[in-house]
Amino acid sequence: MSKIFRLAIIVVVITTFVNAMAIIGVGLYRSIHAYILLAQTGTDDRPGIHIVESLDTFLIAFVFLMMSLGFMKLFVPDFSWFKGIDLPWLKINDFSQLKTLLWSTLLLTLVVSFSTSILKAQGQLEYTMLIVPASVLFFSLALKFLPH
Repeated sequence: MSKIFRLAIIVVVITTFVNAMAIIGVGLYRSIHAYILLAQTGTDDRPGIHIVESLDTFLIAFVFLMMSLGFMKLFVPDFSWFKGIDLPWLKINDFSQLKTLLWSTLLLTLVVSFSTSILKAQGQLEYTMLIVPASVLFFSLALKFLPH
């Protein structure tokens, strides 16, 4: 049974890692597109919004990458491909630490996403836009009161 569990974790880790690489590709595309807009039209097409969207995309890719490496470190620490990877920010010993790290990263991603939506709105704000900051507030409070 442990071989099946190990294989399942490896499949999840590889799939999540491939997803992270694909999302990084989308972020690169968005960044290049923003710089092309900046070179062609200057600031008329608001390339800053595209750059912030690419940042948001890279943050999502970072969440996927952290999940992939965190799962591998927690569940299959003796895997040969993983032994050479030693990241100082990924010092986790249990699932709770990984959850806290991912939660913090998701909060940052939500803040950047909200900032992008505010910039896109161009002053035409709606009350429904308050859902994201309210979510950030509640998630932050929940993270504050989690046992560490």
